[in-house]
Formats: sequence, C-alpha cells, structure tokens
Amino acid sequence: MGLILSIDVGTSNIKAALVDERGQIVGDKRSIGIKVESDATGRAEHDPLKLRSSLLEVCRLAIGDRGREIDRLALTSYQFGLVLVDKDHNPLTGISTFVDITAQAHHSRFLEAIGDVDQMYLKTGCPPVFQYPVNRLHYIAVTRPEISSKVAHVLDAKSFLLHALTGEYFTDYSSANSMGCLDIDGNWDETIINATGFCIDQFPRVLNGFVDTVELENSICNELGLRNGTAISVNLYDGAALAAALSGFEHHIAVGNFGTSGMFRIPTAAPMNDLGGGLIQSCLLQPGMFLTGAGINNCTIATNFLLNVLGLNLDYLRAKELSRPGSNGVMTFPYFTGERDKAIGNIGTGMVFGLGIASTRDDLARSFLEGVAFSFLLLKQRLSDEKVTELRLGGGGAANLPWMQIMADVLNLPIRLTQNSDMGIIGAGCVARHGDGGDLLRASREIMRGSQLIEPVAAHVAIYQEVSDRYFAIRAALREPLLARQGLSTMKGYVAEPIRKS
Repeated sequence: MGLILSIDVGTSNIKAALVDERGQIVGDKRSIGIKVESDATGRAEHDPLKLRSSLLEVCRLAIGDRGREIDRLALTSYQFGLVLVDKDHNPLTGISTFVDITAQAHHSRFLEAIGDVDQMYLKTGCPPVFQYPVNRLHYIAVTRPEISSKVAHVLDAKSFLLHALTGEYFTDYSSANSMGCLDIDGNWDETIINATGFCIDQFPRVLNGFVDTVELENSICNELGLRNGTAISVNLYDGAALAAALSGFEHHIAVGNFGTSGMFRIPTAAPMNDLGGGLIQSCLLQPGMFLTGAGINNCTIATNFLLNVLGLNLDYLRAKELSRPGSNGVMTFPYFTGERDKAIGNIGTGMVFGLGIASTRDDLARSFLEGVAFSFLLLKQRLSDEKVTELRLGGGGAANLPWMQIMADVLNLPIRLTQNSDMGIIGAGCVARHGDGGDLLRASREIMRGSQLIEPVAAHVAIYQEVSDRYFAIRAALREPLLARQGLSTMKGYVAEPIRKS
C-alpha cells in the first residue's frame, strides 16, 4: 500500500498529512484553524459549510502533487458533535461541540422523557450527562419544532464530513456511540431515539471503522488529484485514533489525551458502568471491543485560566518544581466548564480551597496542576477492576514535564510520553493501513520506540495517597452548595455507588 492521507478534525483546527507504511508523516503537515462560533446563550458550534470547505482545502494542501501516490484516505473527528440536515442535504443547524451548553438546563426534561435512566446507561454504555447529542435532540424537538419537522438526517460531525467526500451517510461505531443512543451491540436504539422526538431512519449507517471503506465520489477524486476509485477508511473517533498510535489497544495500557480537555481510557472486552457516579463511558469500537473510561472537560483550560488571571506566561509553569506535593494544603477543583459526571456535572464551577495568609503563588499554581491530576485519578479509581500498568499520553499539555511528574505521582503510574504532537493523524493512518490485528500493535510499538518514561516518586506517591482522600471527601461535599449556588434543590444523602460490571 502507498501513502495514506490522514485527516484529524478537532474543535480548533483541521490537520492533514501523508502517512507512510512506518507510521511516519511524509512531507509537511497542513493545518487550518476552525472558528467555534459562540454567543451568550452558550452556543459553541462549527459552521457546517465552512468546516466542509476547510476539509477540502486542507486535503488539497496536504496532497500537493502526490495524489497518485495515495491509496486511501483516513478521517478521524471529535465526539459529541451534532448537525441536522434536510432532504436536500442542506444543514439546518450548526455542528455543536462538547462545550456547547445551550441544552444544559434542558437536561432534566430529557431524563424525564427517557424514564429509566439507569437502563439507558446499561443499554448504551453512555452515562446520563448533558453533553450527549440525544439531550440536544430532545431540546430541539421541544423548543424548535420548525427545524425538527424538516430534518431528514441526524448526523455526528464525522458523518457530515464523510458525506461531503462520498455522497453517502455513514459513520463508525465509536463516533456513533457518542450520540448517546447506540446500544452496546452497535445498533441504534429505537426506544431512546423515539423519546427524543426523532426516528431511527434519520440516523446514518454504522460501519466497522477498523475494516470498512467507502469510495470517494469521482468529482472529489478529480478535485483533489486522486485516482478514481480511491476509498476512505471509516476509521475511529479522535481519542481512539490517538489510542491506536499510542498503544495499539494493548491490554493493561491506559491511554490519554492531555490538551484543552483530557482523556483516560483502557481497552476492555465488555462495557463497564458507574451507575452511582455517572462518570464512566464504554465507547464501542467494534462489537466485543470497547475503549472504556471518560473524557475530562478541564485540562489545559485550567492552566490557561490560571495564567490569564495571574498575568503569567507558560514558562512559569514549566520552569521549576512549584511548591511541594500537596501545595501546602491549597486545593483547586478545576471545573471551569462543568464536568462529565452526576455529582459535579453541569453545575460545576472552578474553586480553590485552603488559601491562607502564608499561601504563595507557587502553591496556587501547583494546586491547579494537581487538581487536573486528581480528575485523572478519579477515573483510574472508578476503573479499579481493570489492571493498569502504564499510562501513555499525547497532546500539547504533555510537553510540561513537571506537570507530567505530578501526574505520575498522583496516579502512581509510569507515564510514557511521545515526542510527536500528531498522534491522532498517525493513529488514523495506522488504522486505515493495519485494521485491528497484530500489525496495528506492532506498528504502535515501533512508533513509541524511544518515547520518554516518567516514573512515580515513591515519597510523593505516599503524600498524594493521603491528600487524595481529603480532596475527594471535599469534592463529594460540593454538590449541595453547587446546587444551592444555582438556586436548585439539593440531593441529600447522595452517595456514589462503586463501579460495577454489566
């Protein structure tokens, strides 16, 4: 096989590059920024037509004059996107992103329409948090009937872009899972979809991203300088593409992204749930294969907020070891855009606890880094049934080595870092080339050769084990004051149940 044109659609930019048989980027990676259109209502969307135009432009730039060397395309994209399209293939809405909160306050009405929320969780592997598009679908059906009556196609961001390239409506299991209404066997759940006010016929075909391909339209091949008949790999969502490059889905190896948001996931053969806490998502990759864990809303969002408030630059957080483990009693709860669990959820807000007259700027800064690490630790604890021997991280935040040492110490795990910031592109290319077998694992091991390993420091681990107990006790007590802050009724006696297997 020749070159793969691999495309990674994120919330802030679209990147594309040519990937060879060794999993290496050939030539220059190309990137086009994407504007998230927002306003005071909480809207945070991509313009579908601009996104489609940017997709074609970044492909042209990455291909250059090498179109005849390309055997296949691969496309990976973000989860939680939703766009509605009419019968003439025209978008009726923007493409919502995971930070869109216009339907946040509507979530309780959606849960009432569902009825048995725990059963929905068990059927789909998706906890009942407001970010899933099924909540937004119900919101649109209730508040904007003039739009919902015109809908012919209910799409995630990836299926919208795949249609632009192939003329067909389809997606992969992992992207479909993020809609919140795909069951753990890979079928759209008619009961849940009907409860939203839409119907199952409006949803795209779901294909196996590891093995299935669809041919591009001849007009697209001609426009991009590709051979007619060139196909695109259905592929995986961006977090799973990252995992493909970092670990090849090797057992007991956790993978994560460390960017604007974060991720902590491990491969499992069966779904897991967290009925009490509502934190764990079992993302279906293909029947009998899941990437289980969760996303974290606030990662470098937290540090960017800190630097803006204190008027500092990023070198301050990278230049030295700030304060000492435990930040001299200062604790930050970095929920600046809420969090994806039932306790904090959409009522979350950033908080600092333990400031005193002796507290320093370094204490405060380190507490922000530790707060993000504790978010990862919470996920690790909820997945305690699964053995994890190492965490592999990608993303821009992983370049902060003092922060990565904090992560290793808090999690009590070795942290393996890649020096390549484009593992999503590489992973999607490897999936398109190797599928899901041993070749993918071998390719990943070769890609990770020479990666940096950060070991936990035993003395720091002992401190964080004691600090984390206090941290999570305070976190558990936050729900009632957070509800009161928003003028909502409290949930007395709330206790998170232990994770259980289905």
